[in-house]
Amino acid sequence: MNISTLRKIIVSLRQIFALAVKRGYCILNPVDGADKPRTQGSVEDETGKIYILTPCQISDLLKAVTKQKYHALFKLAIFSGARQGELLGLKWSDILWKDSQIFIQRTFNNGKFYITKTKGSLRKVDIGPSTMKTLREWQIACPPGELNLVFPTNSGNPMNHNNMVNRYFTPGLVAAGIEKIKFHALRHTYASLLIEQGENIKYIQTQLGHSSPTVTLNVYAHLMKPTNQKAACRLEDAVFK
Repeated sequence: MNISTLRKIIVSLRQIFALAVKRGYCILNPVDGADKPRTQGSVEDETGKIYILTPCQISDLLKAVTKQKYHALFKLAIFSGARQGELLGLKWSDILWKDSQIFIQRTFNNGKFYITKTKGSLRKVDIGPSTMKTLREWQIACPPGELNLVFPTNSGNPMNHNNMVNRYFTPGLVAAGIEKIKFHALRHTYASLLIEQGENIKYIQTQLGHSSPTVTLNVYAHLMKPTNQKAACRLEDAVFK
């Protein structure tokens, strides 16, 4: 039974018992105190389908988004796997230039800054040289502000995520000839690229900020190759050579 079905059952039971309370058959609704089932990781829709961009689509999207701030934002999203709120809460002091990493230690959601929700979310993410170069170039052009944000508005305040998506992300997808997807698909794309190149699941988990490798596997196990002849050959070589 999937999470969506279980949630629907709980809703139905709550309604049934609410009617029983109303008609005097019982005093309390026993379902009122039930916790909603939680997924071990996020999905794009109730079917569990995860949307990812191909390397060609990534290239087309980044070419289509020419405004420097948003080009840098979308590129960092793809090549860091950071969540939307983590990117909007990122400060220049969180860019570890010497180590080629970004330090995720806060998020910006619903108009407020928050510390990361779990210890796993507090993390340092490795960033490649091309993306670091893009960030250096954007730092020069970035408008100064008291908050020292990497992706601020022109007045230095935190960016409104709806404006970002509606004015730049979605039009960028259209210009690149890509179907409409959620911004979170960029995080899924990052994970899929790491899996495709055979990175260790523990490393992928720490880079994504999941609480455990189990969460990562629950979300992305279907992307992993069902066969691996190279691994089988290495196993035999280790024994017979």
